[in-house]
Amino acid sequence: MVGLLVSAPLFAEASKHYPALRLMAVGLAAWILSTAGCAFSVGYHSLLICRMVVGLGEASFVSLASPLIDDSAPPASKSRWLATFYLCIPVGYAAGYILGGIIAPALGWRVAFLLEAAAMLPFAVFCAVGPALDLRGKQHHTGSVEANSTLGTSFGEKVQRGVASALADLKTLAKHPVYVLNVAATAVYTGVLGAYAYWGPKAGAKVFTLNPEGADLKFGAVTVATGVVGTILGGVTLDRVGSTMRNALIICCISNVLGAVLLVASFAAASSFAMFVPYFAVGQLALFSIQAPSNAVALWSVPPLLRPFGMAILIICIHLGGDVPSPPALGWLQSKLDNWRLSMSVCSLFLLLAAAICAAGAVLARRGPDYRDEQQSSPDDATPDSDEVGSPDESAHLPLLTEPQTSGRTPLHSEDV
Repeated sequence: MVGLLVSAPLFAEASKHYPALRLMAVGLAAWILSTAGCAFSVGYHSLLICRMVVGLGEASFVSLASPLIDDSAPPASKSRWLATFYLCIPVGYAAGYILGGIIAPALGWRVAFLLEAAAMLPFAVFCAVGPALDLRGKQHHTGSVEANSTLGTSFGEKVQRGVASALADLKTLAKHPVYVLNVAATAVYTGVLGAYAYWGPKAGAKVFTLNPEGADLKFGAVTVATGVVGTILGGVTLDRVGSTMRNALIICCISNVLGAVLLVASFAAASSFAMFVPYFAVGQLALFSIQAPSNAVALWSVPPLLRPFGMAILIICIHLGGDVPSPPALGWLQSKLDNWRLSMSVCSLFLLLAAAICAAGAVLARRGPDYRDEQQSSPDDATPDSDEVGSPDESAHLPLLTEPQTSGRTPLHSEDV
């Protein structure tokens, strides 16, 4: 987590100067080396350091993969493409549990890390030797970015310039209320998911008198299944109703309300585990359907050049303000109430706060700027300064997939992926 949160803004800033796919190759190389390093760790501290460096590789994808997908996806399928990407999270968790459970007992846990590193190697090679793809926003701002990159030669000057650029970008993001509200709602929603992931199996075992190991397995199976179906459902739904920011936030609002009602019912009203599972499963399904729409809003509500930094800040906020503090907070609440049904219900009600924030964002998004318009305009029409907020246009959501090449690197088109 530490490596992820520290490195994500660095990759976002670097994407202004270097091809995104090459940066992802650097991140994956670090991921492979650190994962293999876990296999050769000699104690807790060496294993901890390697796991921290793993976050560096994850950071490259967190910041850059979503903008690349957004650039390459057909206009009518952007949300589904994003959903497919975020689908990898529950699928990866499931594969990790299954393969880890098979490989570790048979060959040892060190071999499991080595095989994991080897499996990632072809993807790192592709990112290293494939087309030197640039993000759309970088092409619109190539002149000013490359000019600025020549200022100063010392390491200290480069660090100072990078910090100043990051602060300016953060100030610009704060001027986009739809983005800010979406980040706030996603942080609350992620906090509830994090609390459920940590305490859900234990609470279920206590309330319904389940074996602790069996509770972990059952909760995990429900979470993976609903994560897969719900993530795809959210992306498909947004494409079907029209992929505007307003529609995305309405979907998030409705899903948060449904999740709150069903999760409260699962713990507060269910008298048996058999009655609990349907409420819990459908509630989780509603929550996972938020993944694609909320990330789409994060991409579309900021200028193209700031999409990587916007995704990095989103990740930092949802962890530091969401699933990092929520498990200890719920543990404290349970220590005071000593009633798992009540504690889990109170936790679920926070989803109504997320729904209210999404509703406010949907109102503002009706007249707010959709920066996919900027991808349709010529470089001369693009925003010249990161502090400049674009003009509103609620109807446009069809990005241009081809545009004149303005740099020496290969532009990104859907057929390149």
